[in-house]
Amino acid sequence: MSVNGTWKHTEDNDWNTPKPVWDKIAPLLDKDEMYWLPFFNDGYSGLCMRDNGFRTIEKDENFWDNMYDDVVVVDNPPYKIKGIPSIKRKIMERLCDNNIPFCLLFPTTTIQTKYFKELQEKYGKFQLIIPSEKIDFEKYEGHDSRSLFYTLWVCWRMELPNDCMWV
Repeated sequence: MSVNGTWKHTEDNDWNTPKPVWDKIAPLLDKDEMYWLPFFNDGYSGLCMRDNGFRTIEKDENFWDNMYDDVVVVDNPPYKIKGIPSIKRKIMERLCDNNIPFCLLFPTTTIQTKYFKELQEKYGKFQLIIPSEKIDFEKYEGHDSRSLFYTLWVCWRMELPNDCMWV
């Protein structure tokens, strides 16, 4: 967020990934799978996935209280939540521990952390999908931000044709 041209930290996580971003990763995903989008926000991500022909589970429920079988998680999770340190690590650990394949949109700096190296050593090979441009997230369709960081999709057990793919 910007206040008078100066960046101000916020715990505001209610930003949507724009539809063109979903459209770019759609060709890499298997339409025979059921996709769970656990970080509901306002349901926009599920709408984008369904528009691309995918079956989805998306409910306004607590990620920490629910788990589904035979699903693949594809979503843009919150990056920070007050009172939950290392939220990105905890999300990936929970999915790996439950053997749930995933494709999660995170800041690029995620893969440069000590915890990501530890996850790599513990759970095995991760794959990356790298957007060719910075993603400017939306509060709602048509209302965008100017993102201060670059992002990439961190994938696990997605069986992509290459370990690093550009979209």
